[in-house]
Amino acid sequence: MLLFNRALVTTGDMEALLPIVQELAATVKQDGGVAVNVWGGSNGCVVGTLAFSIAYESLAARADANAKLGASKAWWALNRKLREHVLSVEPDLILQYIRGGTMGTDIPVGTVVSQSMFQLAQGGDWMAALKWANEYADLCKGITGVDTNILHTIYGVLGGVAMLTGFPNAAAVDAYRTKLTTSPEFLPKFLEGGKQAMAGSVIQRHIVKIA
Repeated sequence: MLLFNRALVTTGDMEALLPIVQELAATVKQDGGVAVNVWGGSNGCVVGTLAFSIAYESLAARADANAKLGASKAWWALNRKLREHVLSVEPDLILQYIRGGTMGTDIPVGTVVSQSMFQLAQGGDWMAALKWANEYADLCKGITGVDTNILHTIYGVLGGVAMLTGFPNAAAVDAYRTKLTTSPEFLPKFLEGGKQAMAGSVIQRHIVKIA
């Protein structure tokens, strides 16, 4: 399964932006036949960050949805409205799930996703990095009961590994972090990940479902 992700930095004027992204999400569902999740950037993000994610079974499924949206006048009109508030756009990413991933899941508004991402170290061992990521996810699940999705980039900046963990709210994030940081097993396994990552490439941030 694939995950498409597009991130924008906007003016942050949510009073103006929220009606646009809510209508955009409805239009993507109606005219494109796919469900888009819209996220607001929180901890670790540039102020005004918006992200859009869609799960696809294949590249062909994405191409089909794009063709449908390309024929939608409402889709183009909403894009014009949104662009008035956009300051910059990151390159689109398509990532492939290695662990986790579900199609058609209704993610509630207010859901918090913790994103941990890094680029493979120069000359790094790709299989060793994925082995560590799965061992890390297993350990965290064993301590907290919460599983983590693992993905890697197939389009965009290559060599990227992403770990996505979902929570119903910020209080659940606090509870998760408390369990991890009080476990003697956590820190040694966490620090092992530094051997796999390019220096300066590790990013940890939160995004919140807004539409």
